[in-house]
Amino acid sequence: MENKDNAGSRIAKSTLAITVFLLIGKVFGFFRESLTAYVFGAGTEMDAFSLAQAATAMISSFVTQAIATTYIPSVQKAEMDHGKSRKNYFTNNLLLISSLASLVLIALGILFPNQIALLSASQADPETYAIVVKLIQVGMPVVLFSSWVGVMEGYLQHGGKFAATGAIAIPLNLTYIIYLALFSKHVGIMGLTIASVLGILAEFLFLLPNAIKIGYRPKFIADFKDQYVREAILLALPVFVSVSVNDINTIVNRNLASGMGKGAASILYYSNKMNTMIIGIFITAITAIVFPILTKTLGSGDMKLGKKVMNASIKTVLFITVPATIGLIILARPIIEIAFVRGSFTATDGIAATSTLRCYSLSLISISVINVLNRIYYSIKDTKTPFYVGVTNVIINVGLNLLVARHYGTNGLAASVSIATTIALLISFILLRRKIGNLGTKSYIKALIKTLMASLAMGLVALSYFPYEKLIMSFTSGAFQTLLRLTLLMIIVLIAACVYLLSLYKLGVREVRDVVDIIKNKRESRKKLA
Repeated sequence: MENKDNAGSRIAKSTLAITVFLLIGKVFGFFRESLTAYVFGAGTEMDAFSLAQAATAMISSFVTQAIATTYIPSVQKAEMDHGKSRKNYFTNNLLLISSLASLVLIALGILFPNQIALLSASQADPETYAIVVKLIQVGMPVVLFSSWVGVMEGYLQHGGKFAATGAIAIPLNLTYIIYLALFSKHVGIMGLTIASVLGILAEFLFLLPNAIKIGYRPKFIADFKDQYVREAILLALPVFVSVSVNDINTIVNRNLASGMGKGAASILYYSNKMNTMIIGIFITAITAIVFPILTKTLGSGDMKLGKKVMNASIKTVLFITVPATIGLIILARPIIEIAFVRGSFTATDGIAATSTLRCYSLSLISISVINVLNRIYYSIKDTKTPFYVGVTNVIINVGLNLLVARHYGTNGLAASVSIATTIALLISFILLRRKIGNLGTKSYIKALIKTLMASLAMGLVALSYFPYEKLIMSFTSGAFQTLLRLTLLMIIVLIAACVYLLSLYKLGVREVRDVVDIIKNKRESRKKLA
């Protein structure tokens, strides 16, 4: 049986592989958001886009995440009962049924855009609201393409092909970048919405050949009585809320921000993008890898091995998100300024986005750990508990928003998300312990203490950025200054990361030593072959 060390090293190796592809995608994403800020800034049009995106993205995210999450346990059961050949039947049937459901949602969105706009823009001024309504109508086809992406992601992750799903941000961001660079001046914000729809279609077209390579064959299947698709849909209903809590909180926050004046919704949009970039790179990789493993172990009743995988994955999340949180708090200003402050995005917008990002960054740990805990619940076919925890999260966030939004603006909205998500994490952890027994809490506390110690050492290195930045700003200006600051930031981050990893190694963190041992063994093998 696989021991705890092997579980940790396997997750570490797989996470490293998928992270490379995710990182490339997020580099494109960083460039995309920087271009968006340059072209559209934080004005009325960008406010409208962020509000419309919050509404349509929430619906499409519900569809994508729910399908991708419920696909794996459902298809595994279908294969156990009918053999491997059932996978294609199930996949094609789910693809058709989800497409039909998506078309209904698209029709409703086009016919009733005013009602959907109320989700995110009920407090917006009439001019902004009118643009939001138009953008929602144009953006609704994203729901159909998202359902296709969700099915293909599930198919590939079940087949152990994580690289392709990790790289889908590349075609999405390239679509945006091509539009922003070549067509944005002629088509404006409406074209940006069209680009967002075509970007999701590009993701599907990217995934499809990879699925075909491992055995997928498109076929028209319309079996509405299929028990496995029915089970997937029933599982998906509560998953809609639990996997999209961050999206729901975002849409609530932007709705309130829409009444805070020009630029507030855009500030939330940009700062949240920077915060979720960390989740998009690393945490997506971890959850994508561990979910099929957890489903096979916990779903088959192997609780001992399942808990080992859970322990390794949660620790890995902590090792990533704790230093990321500290790094974002320290370096928020230069990150925002280098990424966004140019063109239509003013220095005043940068100051507002910096403080909002710092407040958002406090949610990084809790959002990421909840993503893993939810997968554990789904693996034991419990979708109700994450649903109730998700609802609690949203209720707390809304309550805090109503209390603090008027006094603290976008900072209060972002901080509310952080507080609500942290409370939800504690509730989820307690309920999971009651459900499956001991979770190894002491090991998490030890890992957290060591991570904090290493992160503080890393933070001291990060602080060294600022005196060098002052020197650069004293002698340079314009694009050359921005390039030098970006180069300096990357060097400091790289050195800080090395200090962090070295600190973890010296503190005896097993997962880091596993990776070091893997590298040493590979080097020794190469030397012997040479």
